[in-house]
Amino acid sequence: MNKTEILAPVGNMDMLYAGIAAGADAFYLALDDFGARAYAENFTLENIEQVIDYAHYFDRKVFVTMNILIKDSEIDKAISYIEKLYEYGVDGILIQDIGFYSIIKDKMPGLDFHASTQMAVRDYHGAKALMDLGFKRIVIARETPIEEIRKIAKLPCEKEVFVHGSLCVSYSGECLMSSYFGERSANRGRCAGPCRQKYQLINNGRTYGTDFYLNMKDLNVIDRLDNLTELGIDCLKIEGRMKSPEYVYNSVVAYKKKINGNSYDDKKLRDISNRGYTEGFIFDQRRDYILKEGGIKHRVVGKVELNNKKKAFRTYSDLHKGDNLEVTTEKDKKLPLTLTEDFKKGQIIFLDKYRDAKIGSNILMLNAENIKNDLEDGLVRYKNLPVSLYFEGKLGQKPRLKIGYKDIEVDVKGSDIVEEAQNISLDEKSIRENLDRFKDEIFKPINIEIDIDEGIFLRKKAINKLRRDAINLLKKEIAGKYKRKPVKITKPKLMEKTSKHIEKNIELMTNNIDPKLLGDFDKVYIKEYDPKYKGLNLYLNLDSHMDYNIDDLMTYIKENSIKGVIFNNYRDLDYISDFKRNNIKIRIGRYLNVINSYSFNFYATFAEKVESSVENTLANINDNAKRYDIEALSFGRIELMNMEHCPFSVIKNCNLKGCATCKFKESELVNINGDRMKLVRRNSLTKIYPYKAAGFDESFFGDEVSTLISVFTDDDIRNYKNKSYKDKLNYERGVI
Repeated sequence: MNKTEILAPVGNMDMLYAGIAAGADAFYLALDDFGARAYAENFTLENIEQVIDYAHYFDRKVFVTMNILIKDSEIDKAISYIEKLYEYGVDGILIQDIGFYSIIKDKMPGLDFHASTQMAVRDYHGAKALMDLGFKRIVIARETPIEEIRKIAKLPCEKEVFVHGSLCVSYSGECLMSSYFGERSANRGRCAGPCRQKYQLINNGRTYGTDFYLNMKDLNVIDRLDNLTELGIDCLKIEGRMKSPEYVYNSVVAYKKKINGNSYDDKKLRDISNRGYTEGFIFDQRRDYILKEGGIKHRVVGKVELNNKKKAFRTYSDLHKGDNLEVTTEKDKKLPLTLTEDFKKGQIIFLDKYRDAKIGSNILMLNAENIKNDLEDGLVRYKNLPVSLYFEGKLGQKPRLKIGYKDIEVDVKGSDIVEEAQNISLDEKSIRENLDRFKDEIFKPINIEIDIDEGIFLRKKAINKLRRDAINLLKKEIAGKYKRKPVKITKPKLMEKTSKHIEKNIELMTNNIDPKLLGDFDKVYIKEYDPKYKGLNLYLNLDSHMDYNIDDLMTYIKENSIKGVIFNNYRDLDYISDFKRNNIKIRIGRYLNVINSYSFNFYATFAEKVESSVENTLANINDNAKRYDIEALSFGRIELMNMEHCPFSVIKNCNLKGCATCKFKESELVNINGDRMKLVRRNSLTKIYPYKAAGFDESFFGDEVSTLISVFTDDDIRNYKNKSYKDKLNYERGVI
C-alpha cells in the first residue's frame, strides 16, 4: 500500500514552515487570483516560485488551487499563470472550471490535475467520469458517506478526502446564497459565510427559534482514520488556509502520529482554532454537528465552584503559564484570565479577581501557551537536512568545497588563491568551525572531510563565501529537479456557429402543476413522471444527488416517453454513451456552473442545449448564444443551498429521521436582514430557495437565447406571464 499523504494548508510562509516542521507530505496554496479562498493571505506570481522551491528542498509536494469559475475575460491571464507554475515545478493544480481544464489538459506533461471539491464529486460514477477526462486526483465532496468512498476507492486514480477543519453546510460547490444575498460568489472564492449567521425557523406562521441553525462544527475524523486508510485513500486533507501556523503544526502532528499508529494529544487539537468538532456526514453523524449560540467550542478545563467560601475551579488537566482562559460571570459576561504560573491537573485555582464568576459555569481554554511552544520547538528542529562536506585547500590553487545531499553533489571553487602562511597557518580545526556554521540554513553537516596542505593561509571570509555559494548551488540543484521547460498554450478553436433551436421551456419543481398551463412551452422539465403530463415534450431533470441505475433509468425513460435528460452532476457524464445509444437527448443544467465559452464548447460536443449558470453575465450569455445552443433561467427560485442537514432537526433532535411525514418538511428560514427563504426537505436532502420567485426582463436576452422558467405552483406561471414579480435575476451583475 502506498504511503497516505497528509496535505496541509498554506496561507503564508510561516504556515509553510510550520507544516514542514510538523511533517506534512504536501501543501496546497493559492495565488492572489483564481483560488477559492480569495480572502486568505495568498501568494503572487512573483513570489510563489520561492515557495515551491522551499517545499521541494524538503521533498514535499506543492499543489496550487485554481479552483474558481473563470470568466472569459480571465482565461488568458489564467493560462499565463499556469504556464509559469508549470515552469516553476508545481506538482499539481486544483481545478473546478471544466472549460479552463479543457484548454490545458493535454498541454502540460508531468503536471497533475486535481478535480476540486468545488466540483461536488460525491459518488463512484462522478469520480470515474472525471478520471476518464484525465484528472489524476479526485477531491471527494465532504458530504460523501464512507460507503460511497469505499466504491470510489476502487478507481485507479488518486483519492483525496477532507479529514479536518471547517465545513460548509451546503454541498461542496453548490451554494449560491452568498452570491444571491451578499453579492459575493462562493464559486469565485468570495463567500460571505451566510451559513455562519443567525436565522429564524418558521412553520405555518409560527417562529420556533432564532439561532445559528446552519453553523456546522469543524470536521475531525482523527479517530476514524483507519476506516479511510484501509481503503487505500491516497491523501488526507486538512482545511485551513486562513488559519494560523499553530493550527497547521498541531493538526498535522496529531494526524501524522495517528496515521503512524502512535497516540496523539487530543487536548491540543481542542486548543487550536475550531468551532467544536464533528465526524460529519462521512461517518453518518446525524446529530450534534451544529454549533448553536452558547455551544461550547473550546476545551473545558474546569468548573466554577465554592471552595472555603471563595470562587475557584479544580483543573481538569495540566495548565501552563501564559494560557488564556475564559471565565463566565453571573451576568453571562465572558472575561479573559491569563495564568501567571503553571498548574498541575487537580489543583485548585482561586478566582480572587472574579468574585462574580458564575457557580457551575465552565472555565474554557481560549489559547494554550504550550501550543505556541510546540511550534517554536518544531521550527528549530526541522532545519536538519543531512549533508556531507569535502574541503580541499592546496597551495597555489583555488579552494574547493563539495556538498553532497542524497544523490546530488555540487562542487564549488573559491575566487581566492590558497597562499603560503606568513605568520599563522590555517588548520583543520578552524576550517571545520567555519564550515560548520550553517546557522539558520536548512542543512546540517553530518560529515566534514578536510584535505589541506600544511602551512597554508586563506581568509575566513573566503571560506564562508565558499560555503554560502555551495549551499545556494545545492538548493538550485534540488529545486532544478522539479523545474520544467517552458510551454506555450494555444487556446483551442471554438465551435463554429451552428443552427439554433430557440425555445421557451418550463421546469416543474413539483408535480402539482396544472398541465393545462403548460401548452405554451416547448419542453417540460420534470423531476419525476406523472401520467397527467403524458403527451407533453418531457425531459427528465436528473437530480445531482439522487443515485440511479442506468438500465432501470433507461427503462423508466422509455416507458414514459421521455425525450431527454438534463445533466446536473459530473456523475451523469459517465453515461453519455448509454443515453446516446438509446437516442435520449442530453442537456446540461445550471448546476454544472457554465460561465465561459470553453465550458459551453466542452458540453456542446455532446449536448443539444447548455444552460448557463445563474451567476453568468448577460453579455457572456448573449455572446455565446451566437455560437452555441444556450438556455438561461429567466424566472424562478434559485437553489441557494443543497444539504444533508435539516435546520429543524436542531430543534427536534430527530436524528434526521421521519422526514417524509414531518410537518416541517416545507418551512421558512429568515436571515438577519429579514430575507425570507423557502425550505424544502425531500429524499433526505434539504434545499433552500428564495421565498418569492424572481424574474428577468427577457428582452435583454439576445434573439438566440432559449429561456427557462422554474415553478413551484400554478401561481408562479401566472405571475411569470403577468410579470407580477418584484425581485429580479441579476445577470447584469454577473459572477462576482
